[in-house]
Order: sequence, then structure tokens, then C-alpha cells
Amino acid sequence: MRRNKTPKRHPRKFRILLDSAFAKPGQFPKLSKKANVSHSVHDCHLPIQAEDKEIYQKAIEENRFVLTVNLKDFKKLVKIGKPGILGIESQLSNEEIDKLVTNFISGKDPDDFVGKAIKI
Repeated sequence: MRRNKTPKRHPRKFRILLDSAFAKPGQFPKLSKKANVSHSVHDCHLPIQAEDKEIYQKAIEENRFVLTVNLKDFKKLVKIGKPGILGIESQLSNEEIDKLVTNFISGKDPDDFVGKAIKI
């Protein structure tokens, strides 16, 4: 008897918006393979001094999670049903950020983090 094999459903890719404190997405090669990464200044053309609410608004428009070192302030902006916030420590190198965030999102479903502020 043959069994019907259902194809494995891969979780959707995370869509991430780097806030202005970060280097360009090219500095995060592992993360760029696992997620669709965009930069608030270099890709979205927001001013480098854009306010957190402007960055979060852009994230909502583009359906992207914000990656920030400023979780405390961004946490206040998160809306139910809208993209979440991923916060990390500010003193990490680009290589450490690349590894940390990639490991965090690997195998996870972005839908589980909508409307949440998570410290990685």
C-alpha cells in the first residue's frame, strides 16, 4: 500500500527591517540567506535620525519585523496583529549579530512572533 507523502511545509522566511544602528544587510550573510533583510536607511531611504515610530511604521508598511538594539523604546510601539520587534544587545559585532539572529529565526515561523517584542 502506497502512502501519500505530504510535502514538508517550510516556515515562511522572516522579513526583517534593520534599524539605523545596523550595518548594511550585506554585512550579515547568514541572516540574509535565512531571511529577507532590508535596512531602514540604505534600502527604505529613511533619514539616519528617523524616529522609532517612523521605522516601525515602515516595518508595518513592508510587513517586516524590526531588528533593533533599542528594544525598550520599540516595545511601546508594537501593535497586535502587526510585525513584532526583535531586540539584541548593542555591543555585539556584525559577525555575532549575524550568528545570533540567524540561530534565533532558524526553524521558527514568523507568524508566532507577530505583535510581540522579543529579546534575543
